[in-house]
Amino acid sequence: MPARRHGGFDQAELPEAHRIRWWLAAVTAGLVAAGFAVVPYLPFFQSWTFVRDPKVAGVITWTVLQTSVVLVSAVLTLYFVGRARLETAAFRANQIDIRLFADERPESSHDREIDSAVELTAAFKRILNDSRLYTPTPVPGVGSSYDFIQIVEHAGDSADGWWKAATKLIRLAQPPAAFTVTGTVRPGNTAGRHQLILELVRVPRFAAGPMVIEDENWPRVLHRAANAVAALVIPRSAYVRTNIHWAAWRDAKIPYELFDAYQRANHFVSHRRYDEALAEYYRAVSHDPSNVYIRLEIAALQEQLDLHLDALATYDDVITVCSRGHPELARWWIGPDFARRPRHAGRGRDVALLIARYRHALVLGHGDSVAGSWWVRRTTAGAPGDARAQRRAELRAALELRFRRYVDLDVRIRPEAMPREERLQLHRRVLRVPAEELVVHEATPEQLAEYNRRAAEMRSYFCALSQYEIERLVADYRRFGRRWRRSRHQLTNRALDLSLVWAVVRRAMADIDPVTGEVPVPRPAYPAGRVPLADVCPDRHWPPDPRALDDTVEAAGPRKSWEECYNAASVYAVAMLEVGPRGERDLRDHAGNPRLEGEARDEVARRAVRELYHAATISHSGRLPERRSWVMGEDPDLVALRGHELFRVFEMVTFSPDRAAPLRPQRAHVWEQVSYVRQLVAEIAACRAHFWRARDLDDGPRPDGRTLDRWRSADRDAWRKLAELARSKQDWYTRYQAIRAFRAWSAEWGYPGTIAGFPLYCEESLHAQLRGAAGPRAKAGLDANIVVREYVRLCDRRLDQLVTDIAELAEQSTVEDFAGCARLWAALSSWFDDDIADGSSADERRERFRKLARA
Repeated sequence: MPARRHGGFDQAELPEAHRIRWWLAAVTAGLVAAGFAVVPYLPFFQSWTFVRDPKVAGVITWTVLQTSVVLVSAVLTLYFVGRARLETAAFRANQIDIRLFADERPESSHDREIDSAVELTAAFKRILNDSRLYTPTPVPGVGSSYDFIQIVEHAGDSADGWWKAATKLIRLAQPPAAFTVTGTVRPGNTAGRHQLILELVRVPRFAAGPMVIEDENWPRVLHRAANAVAALVIPRSAYVRTNIHWAAWRDAKIPYELFDAYQRANHFVSHRRYDEALAEYYRAVSHDPSNVYIRLEIAALQEQLDLHLDALATYDDVITVCSRGHPELARWWIGPDFARRPRHAGRGRDVALLIARYRHALVLGHGDSVAGSWWVRRTTAGAPGDARAQRRAELRAALELRFRRYVDLDVRIRPEAMPREERLQLHRRVLRVPAEELVVHEATPEQLAEYNRRAAEMRSYFCALSQYEIERLVADYRRFGRRWRRSRHQLTNRALDLSLVWAVVRRAMADIDPVTGEVPVPRPAYPAGRVPLADVCPDRHWPPDPRALDDTVEAAGPRKSWEECYNAASVYAVAMLEVGPRGERDLRDHAGNPRLEGEARDEVARRAVRELYHAATISHSGRLPERRSWVMGEDPDLVALRGHELFRVFEMVTFSPDRAAPLRPQRAHVWEQVSYVRQLVAEIAACRAHFWRARDLDDGPRPDGRTLDRWRSADRDAWRKLAELARSKQDWYTRYQAIRAFRAWSAEWGYPGTIAGFPLYCEESLHAQLRGAAGPRAKAGLDANIVVREYVRLCDRRLDQLVTDIAELAEQSTVEDFAGCARLWAALSSWFDDDIADGSSADERRERFRKLARA
């Protein structure tokens, strides 16, 4: 709801654009000028008495009056047209004139030599010109975006003489940009900081309050300043009416920290710096808690990070907020107390509600991934204080409470109907809280069998709920089709029909009999649903017949959008998965693990890749990079398809990589996350080694006690950060805190290294890193799936060893020998550097680190 309907909010600083009234004034003045210039010479006017028999005084008076009115009206028309176009430009808010920054830094300032005012002005123009607005998307990844600000230069002000007057007159009809930005560059209030004072003027005579932006480096100052300018012009512009992210801020003052956080988050996502992106999204939500579209992007990013429990809770939150505008949905989702709602409570959130319900159902359909986050199988023992384990426990308790809404639903996970008491028992058994996390090498066979049984039961339960939610969504979407037409660019009826086929296939795979491979008859889960369910297994056995699968997909009709083609490809790709957790083998006793093989598998892969080709053809080439990360490595539906030769050909044809595309293993995305954490540990250690090496080479006087204490405190903080990172390696916030600390240390002491985003999968890097971790004993020629599992196991074990070694370090931060400290940190960096290629193994490098630690 636009903020102007509420009281007690800060009005936008810039005045509202009154383009219509100025255009009316221009039309009125033009009509007056035209009337006095033309009407007196018309026949009916000539028949009037004072025209037929004029007097000299009357003629003179009329001539003077007519000439004056025509001239004044013509000038006013030009002026009103100029003001109207100026107001229109202010409403569009897409042209800003930036003047050269004034420089108030001392002449002898070294900063002035490095970053001149001209360079800072040019950089500010480029950054502001790159400001973007984004649209929501039903597929995780950066949504489509567009520039909304253009930088224009002022002209004609430097002309002299009569030409200057002529240009001023011409510019009445061709006004300059509606906004002018002037800036002053100054040194910061403290040493090492930089300050930029900006003034935004709304032509002709309104100035917003000056903005003082101060930070530690010029790029950050300029980015914050550009986002502050954009946040000032958006509330009164046309964009606030068309971009649903910011519709609620119409006529209200947008905190520039909000827009800055949102812009940075999308920038980080595009560069695969997911931890920093999540932190910026949460910073944005802290300034705008009810912005459901930012929450949607948080949930999508959580899906990309394999945080399925987090994504499920976030989508649930969005639906809870948005459903208050839909009494029937609110009565079921939240409770009968929320069925009543204020007028227009749900306006502007229909698209968010649709996408949240859609993605919530799809995450439930990935029941194997959710079960893997609920009933956790650890390959290493971990350590007390694991932040990710604590977060999982909190999410289990919250989701178990929220999922009680499903207790009253008979989703028929078995052919006969279930009494409510049995459904309640099933709910409590499947979603047991608290749930113990299993350590594989310490578990008994009975414990492993119990884990596999519970995980399989949860997969079946969640897939049934997924089918129910999609069926209900299809029914609601068709019922309110006219009301939700603004969402036609996100989802279509055909895309939802194909997602229902996907849910049926997922549910059949989850309900398969592990011994015989039999599949139950598909049954509707939503009683009010009217869409017939597809039967992809007419012979009642898994895997589905390729012809039946193709007939089912084709029955949905021709695909005309990315989402429709992609959903069809997902249906085919799911049929290629194995029936166990995360598309791998079923670990239950006597499980047959039937799957598509041979020509049938190639045929299904061919049809899936065909749909991906169609999706790429339908989409604009500029939008393909936005979806590449999700398609190539993060979507759990495609894990089996990515290992097929046809998918590799699709990647090479569609994206034209600089080298041959690899056949991706099923856990390639896990390798990316593990490599990212390993690189983070190595870079932090290298940064600290650089610091102590520089102190050792410094020939200056010995530092005083206070300085030494500060250095030792930083060292202790670094060891503590590394211990937390190794203990909570799957927790994004712990990784983010380590990144922040690393960036502060590297900026303070001039360390040249950087931490890039999540690496893209590379087969050569995978095998090289395994050789770097295992040493000469690493086997060559192994399947990539085996290599990934072995490398992930070695990295998890190494992080557990790091926790133990840091706990055993004695007096590590009080060593007076700077060179010794540098060697210790360098040894730690070498231990986690699997690209070192010196023939040593990680165990040998660990021993060198431990010897130095004990020295």
